[in-house]
Amino acid sequence: MSDFIFRDATMADIPFLVETIIEAEKSGTDKLSYSTVFGLTEDEVRKYLADMLSEEVDGCELSVSSFVVAETEGNIAAALSAWIEGIEGLPSAVLKGNLLNYTLPAHCIEKAITLNDMIREIHIEYSPDTIQIGAGYVASAYRGNRLLGLLTEAILERLIKIKPGVPEACAQIFSCNTPSLKTYEKAGFTVFSNKESANTEITKYLPSNKKFLLKKDLKPA
Repeated sequence: MSDFIFRDATMADIPFLVETIIEAEKSGTDKLSYSTVFGLTEDEVRKYLADMLSEEVDGCELSVSSFVVAETEGNIAAALSAWIEGIEGLPSAVLKGNLLNYTLPAHCIEKAITLNDMIREIHIEYSPDTIQIGAGYVASAYRGNRLLGLLTEAILERLIKIKPGVPEACAQIFSCNTPSLKTYEKAGFTVFSNKESANTEITKYLPSNKKFLLKKDLKPA
């Protein structure tokens, strides 16, 4: 096993963070919601994600400050994002929505609006004052080193220091993403609930028609 250091992400890491978001969104499939929902090519998605991360808006899944990376010999091997919901004074969904509206062309937003009712069938709200685990990705050359689990430990430790007493951590995982489900279960998360859509059209836009909400109790025993 290589020697890894775990550190906060910086602006220089944006290219890897973009890949992390894309691979996490695909969840092991070829469905990238930023492409299917907004009508963008994958290259366009990369550009716009980099633009949004460069805005340095804290407190949501499109924040550089939400990411921790694993690095070895000068190479980034893995990344994971997490944030404390609402710590910036606004829900993360509002912060992300503002970034999307500011960055994407109007016709992309208009296309997404037409799909909103269907997408919301498996939408799970973030609970205020909880840690929300976002995008995670391990580069293929470094898999098998338990990096996602180690990053989860590192990022929870970091956020608990920022807000002692935060009661729980949550992760939302598409049902098709079995590796991530197993990783978080090993890290002490349990499936709390799920949302499932009976609309078969949804799988044209998302990796799965079912999403799990996992939780980990962080309160002292």
